[in-house]
Amino acid sequence: MDRIINRIVRLIRRGYSRGMIISEMLDDIDIFSKEKLFEIAKCRIRGKRKFGKLAEKLFFDEDGLRYSTPPEVAMYRAKRLRYETIADVSCGVGIQAIYFAMESERVIAVEKDPVRLKLAQFNAEVFGLDNIEFINGDATSKDVAESIKADVVFSDPSRRPEEPVRYLDTLNPSPIKIYEIYSRITNRIAFELPPQISKENIILDGEKEYTSLNFRLNRLALYMGDLKSCDTSAISIPSEEKVTDRDKRVEIKKETRPLLYLYEVDPTLHKAELLENLMGKLEFDGHTLMVSRRRTLLTSDEVYESAFLRRYNILATCKFDVQSIKSTLKKLDVGKVTLRIDIDPKEYWSLRNEIERDLMGEKKIHLFRMEDRALIAERESS
Repeated sequence: MDRIINRIVRLIRRGYSRGMIISEMLDDIDIFSKEKLFEIAKCRIRGKRKFGKLAEKLFFDEDGLRYSTPPEVAMYRAKRLRYETIADVSCGVGIQAIYFAMESERVIAVEKDPVRLKLAQFNAEVFGLDNIEFINGDATSKDVAESIKADVVFSDPSRRPEEPVRYLDTLNPSPIKIYEIYSRITNRIAFELPPQISKENIILDGEKEYTSLNFRLNRLALYMGDLKSCDTSAISIPSEEKVTDRDKRVEIKKETRPLLYLYEVDPTLHKAELLENLMGKLEFDGHTLMVSRRRTLLTSDEVYESAFLRRYNILATCKFDVQSIKSTLKKLDVGKVTLRIDIDPKEYWSLRNEIERDLMGEKKIHLFRMEDRALIAERESS
């Protein structure tokens, strides 16, 4: 199978069309149609963005790649849910189940789509794992449920990409249904949920853990029963720094006066509503300049270290218009500018090119906007 997929990958990279590649295939392979084989090859190429060089050996279909957990998050989740036996009852192409198998003695992986289950088995072979029992079946069926004995039950349900508002009962399999069935086996049940679902729509009780991967909201897990350690938490990967609603909460006042340092806040904290808890944990001395869903900015004269904060040295402020910005940047010996403002992506490069035109300096700066003022800042390494 690997040889066949790699051959299709080579043909795609040489520029052959989909129709030509499919027409040259001799026949379907096992349960995989020619179209599915082409899809798997395309996903292997695209998977490099999420899995790096590892993607060259893995097997995905479109949905399997879209919803597969990134390795860094999968490893963290496996460590948090380390028990003797764990059942992944909607395993997809098996990435999370594979990382569970690295930490737990035994994994039961259930998937009702036979094609995806086969891909999961191929992926387990890539990692050389033999402690995963694969079951082709519906996790909500009585026969499957009665066959599972596990310390932890985990489910990462599929979701409709086009759904504007997320609800538990529109996920597949529904977490509500999974909980009703498997709570008879164990109270340690965990779900991967769409990270943009509102807290009001999470009608099951558990710890809501928002996961940041490289300073971006990536995942939301719900830990129930003995797995719950608080009501809401946020974890930053790869550092594994954690903030919870049990950390001291401090209200930070909003002002418009920038101080020595600018701090950009990981948007994961805004979604989790834990910014004030991080401020309390750090004993932050300063104030906010801006608070929004997309960008929150703090300022202080003190240095703080946190994976949830990016620190910048404020070099100057000026009126937010191109001429004022360019004039200030020339005085600061700036050559390159990264825009950190809310702007239509189609207009980003035209504005950046306009600002950078005729700049001959050595410095690279970040440009923020606070109402009608521009904040010119230099990123500081932690």
